[in-house]
Amino acid sequence: MDVIDMSRKSANGQEITETMIGEWCEAYERGEFPEGERTVGGPVNGRPPLSASEETVVLNVKVPVGMKAALAAAAKRNGMTLSAYARSLLADAVLSAR
Repeated sequence: MDVIDMSRKSANGQEITETMIGEWCEAYERGEFPEGERTVGGPVNGRPPLSASEETVVLNVKVPVGMKAALAAAAKRNGMTLSAYARSLLADAVLSAR
């Protein structure tokens, strides 16, 4: 019998065991869906849009080389791309200016 880790529950409250996770991993590795699981559509190629509610545009900004390096390093430390990090800084600045 499995030992149930009570900290692992699905969204519907079902308890998830290590054995269940192992069986799911084995099924995926064979290229199969675990029992009771299904796909709801085919794969979608490409990056998802940045905004579902409005069109996006490119904003070119010139910065000193050192500033770009510092931004890139900070983005990496935060596990983000430089673009995503810059967008987050801009969003924070816009929100705090309100």
